[in-house]
Amino acid sequence: MPTLLWRILGFTSVGIGIVNAFIPLMPTTIFLLVGAWALGKGSPEWRARLITHPRFGRALRDWNDGRRVSRRGKRLAALGMAISWVILVVWRGFTPWSISTGVLLAGIAFWLWRRPEPRESSK
Repeated sequence: MPTLLWRILGFTSVGIGIVNAFIPLMPTTIFLLVGAWALGKGSPEWRARLITHPRFGRALRDWNDGRRVSRRGKRLAALGMAISWVILVVWRGFTPWSISTGVLLAGIAFWLWRRPEPRESSK
């Protein structure tokens, strides 16, 4: 994949992640993780800037250090998934799709809570 395409993917993902930081119920970190990964292939200097960013860098560094997620990040992610599911159920009712979505989100939350937390030195 040419460098330009990696940069487009990286900057687009970071842009979506930043917008999502201001929109409740939308994930931010996953877009920043994809952005950092893509920028690592297309623009290492921008990846370094993202990894050292005062607001977003710590979560990215923790993920790179053994796929670690802070307790606060786990709580916010689980809360966001729960609120999203409740909104879906209120909007569409209990349907096979809403129940399946709830099971999927519960599985993701379970997996997320099994991730290790950051090392004491990185807090």
